[in-house]
Amino acid sequence: MTVAEHLRPGDTVLIGQTVAEPPVLVDELVDAARTVEAVTAVCGYVTSDAWRRATPGHPRVVGYAAAGALRTLAPGVLDYLPVHLSRIEDHVTSGQLPVDVVLLQVGPADADGYHDLGAAVDYVAAAAQRARVVLAEIHEDMPRTRSRSRLHRSRITEAVPSRRPLPSAAARPPSATDRAVAAAVVDLVPDHAVIQMGIGGLPDAVASELRGRRGLRVRSGLVGDWLLELAHAGALAEGPGTVVAGMALGSPELYAFLDGHDGVEFAPGADAGAVERCAPFVSVNSALEVDLLGQVGAEFIGDRLVGGVGGQADFFRAAHRGGDASAAVVALPSVTPTGASRIVARVSSGVVTSSKSDVDVVVTEWGAADLRACTVSERLERLVAIAHPDHRAALGAARPA
Repeated sequence: MTVAEHLRPGDTVLIGQTVAEPPVLVDELVDAARTVEAVTAVCGYVTSDAWRRATPGHPRVVGYAAAGALRTLAPGVLDYLPVHLSRIEDHVTSGQLPVDVVLLQVGPADADGYHDLGAAVDYVAAAAQRARVVLAEIHEDMPRTRSRSRLHRSRITEAVPSRRPLPSAAARPPSATDRAVAAAVVDLVPDHAVIQMGIGGLPDAVASELRGRRGLRVRSGLVGDWLLELAHAGALAEGPGTVVAGMALGSPELYAFLDGHDGVEFAPGADAGAVERCAPFVSVNSALEVDLLGQVGAEFIGDRLVGGVGGQADFFRAAHRGGDASAAVVALPSVTPTGASRIVARVSSGVVTSSKSDVDVVVTEWGAADLRACTVSERLERLVAIAHPDHRAALGAARPA
């Protein structure tokens, strides 16, 4: 089998994310798109090096975020889809985002012919029920997970065995600044809270600070090795539904932990309905910058896409329905690696990812600015107080838009 045999000019191809990305099929897709005209590849968090071979229009790459390998693409290759992660499945099922071909990686089929989707359950499952062609790599090491979403072998047009290791996230040890930010975040998370975080050095640092908490639960679109740290420290609650996630990306130890774990479930968007029933719910997301109104920029540096809308606003708004102890938290260092302030007078790119009314608390290594029930002038005062000291005077003299 080759992907080219199944492609038609003008096809839209949807690609699985994280562990659901099929590396061999992606290799073939990128090569095939040089000769099959007008192929569009719709991606999320992908890790294959093959994407670096893509050239403008071959294929046309569409992504809802510059995540993973998409951040390394040459200029002009990635076409940005600015959409809330929670809406993508709706767009697929309604036909607003038409899908002709699905490429994904799954676990082996059970006795009834159903393939486990493993540690990536998202909009691709819905697309696989509607696409003309579904091509799959079958990975023997895909963790077996609890989920209402499965894929019957009758929906797979062709399948090949996968022999490459499951993808892993490059580990970045938390910096001293990450640990200082995390120390301020942890004060917002009580025992028995429900938490949401992504992956990276800062979430890892927050998890390290949370080791002393008890009875925590997780509702998150993406989890990493920080979940292992919480589990090993005894910080997590017990029982079914302790963790509900959409995707996982981490070490082989993380995948082994997830395999057959009764307390972990996978669902598209981490099951938005379940998130809304969580209390207290603390959503912790990072950003590129926050302005003096509390508006968040998490997509662009200048005109260069480096992030995305993702699930940030979805989880922030869920936190607002979680009661008094819930919080929508933006956590970020106060300055960039070059020393520029990340607390700014106005979002410099002009692109606001989360609105001022979506954010409850902004945290830097200099403390936490609680913006709930604050006026514009109060917001300015509190945000200036957590900016780097070198920038406070200039920010204090500025006025938000």
